[in-house]
Amino acid sequence: MSLSAPTPKNTESPRRRRASGRRRGFTLIEIMVVIVLMALFAGGATIGLHALTKSRLRQACMTLVAASRYSYDRAIIQSSTTRIALDLDQGTIAIEEAPGFVTLAANDDARRANTDETDGDHAAVDPWAAARARLENTQAPTLGRSPFGPIVGNGGTPLRQYQARPLNDGIRVVRVITPHEIDPRESGTASIYFFPGGLGEHAVIQLADPSDTVYSVEIQALTGRAIVHDFAFEPEELSDEDVDELRDPG
Repeated sequence: MSLSAPTPKNTESPRRRRASGRRRGFTLIEIMVVIVLMALFAGGATIGLHALTKSRLRQACMTLVAASRYSYDRAIIQSSTTRIALDLDQGTIAIEEAPGFVTLAANDDARRANTDETDGDHAAVDPWAAARARLENTQAPTLGRSPFGPIVGNGGTPLRQYQARPLNDGIRVVRVITPHEIDPRESGTASIYFFPGGLGEHAVIQLADPSDTVYSVEIQALTGRAIVHDFAFEPEELSDEDVDELRDPG
């Protein structure tokens, strides 16, 4: 009679077997929790990015507000004509000035088509240059070259802080509305003018961030102060009456 070794019994309890079975994978509840957490993290990242771009948009608006106030005050203090120059294609801002009083050409002035001005905004007129141009070419008179140049320091060196620089990373100028332009400008160079004696243009600059959120900066003509609107503000009308007395009578 042969003796065989007894078959070992499985001493693991049913409770431990169930526990080890659960460790082999995720339950439906655990999967749902992971999905919810991933959605929350993704949503938080999206909200954070949107908040960052809106912050840049607000900073760009504040840059325009400060530039408007500075240009208005400088025109009075220096008895110069000052302008904010906006490059809509590059998204940059600069502040420039011309000595004395510079007039604006009427929107329908035929001489604007013949001007040799290259900055995209042909409204600025140096009265002396315009008169000389009329004398030199009576057949096709022009307005002459714009008298504007960079703001310079005491040594005659252009000050870097007023030269062309980006408004802010990812911020673009969508539209500039001024009374001296027939239509809102959406490309090229736009300018907002401030004159000696405390008078400027009533203008609206619309800015957008990468998410197409639009803010508008409205510049007041009589004070140089600016109002920020958190939407695409469209004035009912920017009448040419704002600049009638500033135009070249010739």
